[in-house]
Amino acid sequence: MHVETETQLNQAVPNHDTAVDTFHSAEADARLLVGIFVHHFKLLTGESLLTSKLSAIWYEKQRSPQDLVQGLAYAKMQEWLTPLGEAFRLTEAGYTAAC
Repeated sequence: MHVETETQLNQAVPNHDTAVDTFHSAEADARLLVGIFVHHFKLLTGESLLTSKLSAIWYEKQRSPQDLVQGLAYAKMQEWLTPLGEAFRLTEAGYTAAC
């Protein structure tokens, strides 16, 4: 039987994906969304992504539905994403915001 000691727990490497996201804001959520387009799916300006694929990655990152709605609203307001029915298109400004 393996028992972790306090020393082993103190040496654990933090998960930077979640550690960086401890403070939520509409802008941070929007940047994460456009980052999913660019860094996860490798999309370029003008390319689109189905909402279902975007939300699947969002929830894999353990983010809430409220954060998704807030981020989408901010991204649309900044014209980083444009809605296309069941998808969103990445704009040049959105691509720049993700990089």
